[in-house]
Amino acid sequence: MAIVQALIAALTRSAGKLLNTVFGWATALLFGRVPEDRQIYLSAIAFGSVIWLITLTGVAFPVFATFILSFVPLPDWVDKTWIRLAMLAAVVVLPGLIGVLSIFMLDPADRPRGAGGLTKTVLKGYPYTVGLAITLVMMTAFAPVLKVRALAKRWTSEHVPVIIEPKDYAEVVGAAERALAEGGVRTRRQPTSFMLRAPTKVLTLFAGGAVSGLVASEMTTLVSDDIEVVLHPSDVVINGREAKAAHVRAILAKRLVFTPAHLTWDKEANQLEDRLLAVWRARQSRPSRALWHALQAIEAELDRLEVPYEEWEVLFREILLVERALRQGHDQAGGAWVSALGAGIAAAAPHLARLAESVEEAAREIRERRAA
Repeated sequence: MAIVQALIAALTRSAGKLLNTVFGWATALLFGRVPEDRQIYLSAIAFGSVIWLITLTGVAFPVFATFILSFVPLPDWVDKTWIRLAMLAAVVVLPGLIGVLSIFMLDPADRPRGAGGLTKTVLKGYPYTVGLAITLVMMTAFAPVLKVRALAKRWTSEHVPVIIEPKDYAEVVGAAERALAEGGVRTRRQPTSFMLRAPTKVLTLFAGGAVSGLVASEMTTLVSDDIEVVLHPSDVVINGREAKAAHVRAILAKRLVFTPAHLTWDKEANQLEDRLLAVWRARQSRPSRALWHALQAIEAELDRLEVPYEEWEVLFREILLVERALRQGHDQAGGAWVSALGAGIAAAAPHLARLAESVEEAAREIRERRAA
């Protein structure tokens, strides 16, 4: 009997590790890589929704609750009735706590104000919890299938962190498609796999605007024979052979700048990106001296900005791209000025020659008169 119990315990631990891995795959496939400041809240919300589903199932089906409790050693003085009451309380309370945590997923400026706004957000936690629980169950089933498909093709994944507002999603998809074409990678658009779209539809049905910054309602994939680029609102996931995926990542990291997508995720870094975008767009119409001063001010602010190195690197790369564009514009303007001056001199040369002849003839007449 002891051997059987030990075997069951070992299988349970292995199943727990496997389930945890699959759960990690599911959240990554559903949301992509979420900005670090939101990651802890998203993890807590996802974990809480799963616990809620387990406790709800235990309350609805006592046999399941008994099965779950058999894996948890309890002291003799703990009445199992208390445990079931605690599970019932968790079913009622957990969605409200998830609603509270969802507030911290928003930017400070977008968080609700006042008792009414806070109460409404907390109450939204109930449909949010239901939707996320169902979605994660679906993704936990689909994720191994998607992973096995990637392994069979010997594909790996590369990531380009982005922040895409819902209103800009379609424009960014087009910009990514053009960027890849300019880099020599021809792709075509198609809806993302049903195994990602179906859970997303369920989540948006229940959660609505609460997840608009995390999942796209019409998620799109750019595909070719040897690459897939999945665009999440907070991540661009590139699936392909290692060298190909790295090449595509480099193309997007270089050419996806100066689009509505932010490649940084802190508010202060986003603001610098917006200022760099304004300089980039104005380089054809405004005096270069003013743009140089604006660029120098941005670079000075970057020196003072406290952001993770990855974000600093993105901003520094964008500054270099803007600087190169300004220098090219200045060189082209200088070349155009020299060309115009040369053309003017060439056009005026015959007139200058005739003028010189007239001056020389007048001088000769004056000399002859003086000599006479």
